[in-house]
Amino acid sequence: MKRLFIVLLAFVLIACASTTPSPPTDGGTAVPVVEVARDPAVIATPSLPGRLLLAKSGNLVMWSNGDLQQLTVSGDAWQPAFSRDGTRIVFVRRGQSFSDIMLTSSAGGEATQLTDNGSRHPLQSFERMYDSMWAFYPAFTPDGNRIVYASQYGPPEGSPASEYRLIMYVMDARSGAERDSAYADGSGNVGRMIFENDGDHVIFEFNPAGDEDPRILRYSIAQKTLTVPTGVPNHSYDPALAPDNSRLYFAKRDDMLTDIYMLQFGTTSPQKVTNLGSARSPEISPDGEWMVFLAIPEGASGFELWAQKLRDGLPDGDPVQMTRDQHFDADSGISWGQ
Repeated sequence: MKRLFIVLLAFVLIACASTTPSPPTDGGTAVPVVEVARDPAVIATPSLPGRLLLAKSGNLVMWSNGDLQQLTVSGDAWQPAFSRDGTRIVFVRRGQSFSDIMLTSSAGGEATQLTDNGSRHPLQSFERMYDSMWAFYPAFTPDGNRIVYASQYGPPEGSPASEYRLIMYVMDARSGAERDSAYADGSGNVGRMIFENDGDHVIFEFNPAGDEDPRILRYSIAQKTLTVPTGVPNHSYDPALAPDNSRLYFAKRDDMLTDIYMLQFGTTSPQKVTNLGSARSPEISPDGEWMVFLAIPEGASGFELWAQKLRDGLPDGDPVQMTRDQHFDADSGISWGQ
């Protein structure tokens, strides 16, 4: 899919020491100049309320009061999300040929496995490939009792193996709970999801198979009805909601550039919020006064954390780059908790 270009760029291009020749000043041989990699750093600390969850290099990190704290060391953790009250975290743990949804306390401690998608067959075996599934993009209901996530109906089938599309599932946020299918469409894959305040409607990203553009859809779990939010253009993804659900924020791709837009519900014309050309993964503060997002700074090779003060849902001043050389995972996005 086209939108994966920036994500892959963030994985492939990493900061490292390099040696490049400098032009000679006296007509002689070029003299090598060593460029030493800088340590990742926090370079700005706006007064953001609450805490932020992100992922980098397969580990979860938390921003709180201007500090970044690494929460995991396993190298297999991605796509974290806070519960609304900030007490719990769900995230994805990836293994070979599978991934599972995990639940843990935001105060620390052992994680509980909510899904069981792995295989008991040997690593790198065909049997394992046919016996594993994937789970992605978990999110809590507003009351924190259930989660929604994307996964397949079952393991791959056929020869050669063919995987089912990613569909929407809901389950209680506890070990051993049964999953219930919600929205399924064989023409594409369900992506990142967020709940509206009513705990029933889910705003989610849908990625059609082939060359069709991703789009944002709205689904009622209770009524089993699907709608397209009025005014949201195609090639939009990474949905985020204002706390009162009055505004939808999303990333939109135009040619090779991606920026964040805001749509006031009840209107049909989205308004551009960023002008960086690489911005995605917006998240709005619980008080609605800030937006954070990920973007690649000019001349850099990875996604960094930025903050934008808001007034009536739109920018109030210039965005602030908060980190340098952190290279966050853009597909994991950002979750904002109390």
